[in-house]
Amino acid sequence: MDELDECRIRSTVILHIAPIQHDRVSGLTFAIPPLINALYCLGVQTGLLATSVLGGYEKPEPYPVIYMKNLPFYPKIASMPEPLNKPSLIIFHSTYILEHIPLAYEAFKRKIPYVITPHGGMTFRAQQQNYLKKKIGNYLFFNWMVRNAVALHCLTEREAEDVKKIWNHPVFVIGNGVNISEEDVIAHPGSKPKLRFLFLGRLDIKHKGLDLLLQACVLIKENLRQFKAQLVLYGSDISGSKIKLERLINKYQIQDIIYLNDPVWGDAKQEVFQSADLFVHTSRFEGHPIAVLEALSYGIPCLLTPGTNMADQVEAAGAGWSVEATPAAIAKGMQDILAARLELPKRGQAARNLVEEKYSWNQIGKQSLREYFNLLNQN
Repeated sequence: MDELDECRIRSTVILHIAPIQHDRVSGLTFAIPPLINALYCLGVQTGLLATSVLGGYEKPEPYPVIYMKNLPFYPKIASMPEPLNKPSLIIFHSTYILEHIPLAYEAFKRKIPYVITPHGGMTFRAQQQNYLKKKIGNYLFFNWMVRNAVALHCLTEREAEDVKKIWNHPVFVIGNGVNISEEDVIAHPGSKPKLRFLFLGRLDIKHKGLDLLLQACVLIKENLRQFKAQLVLYGSDISGSKIKLERLINKYQIQDIIYLNDPVWGDAKQEVFQSADLFVHTSRFEGHPIAVLEALSYGIPCLLTPGTNMADQVEAAGAGWSVEATPAAIAKGMQDILAARLELPKRGQAARNLVEEKYSWNQIGKQSLREYFNLLNQN
């Protein structure tokens, strides 16, 4: 960025508003703070207004973090410490957050432009979840909030195409990022006698397509046993999903193939990634899954469904396989991988190359800043 850009960077104030907590596992928690930090490291005056009704965001960050309950009911933004009380641009993360409505109204009244980043929450598939509740919410407030946004920030081209069909509003596309793993800790897929397929994420059966994944394993359970392949799942229990998954595993008699585990963090998470030969993500819908980016950064090829919004790109880069979200298609994909296990090292290197070229947080921060400046030039 040239000198003029640097001057503008230092004078720009960007406020991120998000319903996140430091101790609650979600994709937002892994996506939003690193983006804010990337902007901060570029010299932007930026910070976070945490709006979760369940608690604040207390993890230490280099940028200011304010909890909404420590501010008056209205006006909250104007009551924040300088310079966040007079932002150049506001980024609202997530959708259907009631606490964001008075904040959007305040921004509208003060003529502060704002962007909505729905993180997958405005696609057709997402709109079908709790359909009636969302339809009422759209009518009462969310259509107004979208109409007055300067743009919608989608994380993938697939998400953007879906969103534009429904909302007919300006959209730009910038993905999530990832902290690139060091070379000495990357995985070595295909180097061990046994194959280890990995899922890491919330154990949300319908959202993550875990029912489809289990049914696929049933279809090829003898092949998996023949190749000494195991599927290991790590994640937090969502609405009793862990018990439901355990029952399905017992029902299908695949206890020797599929293993359920609690979520892992830090060094334990790194060890889990290092031990994997393939990352499996069979979601019905997503925004831009951080877990997939992390797996790619460790040099792990991926088996993905279209709902992840990354399947086509990963397959085109030679970094994995794309399959439809059906048990038969997922089973066929896993069979193809078993037969082509010698390709795993090559695809693992392609996975690593993909994130290094496109998805470091520093690159995502720069792309975001350029788009923010374009929007500010229009207002």
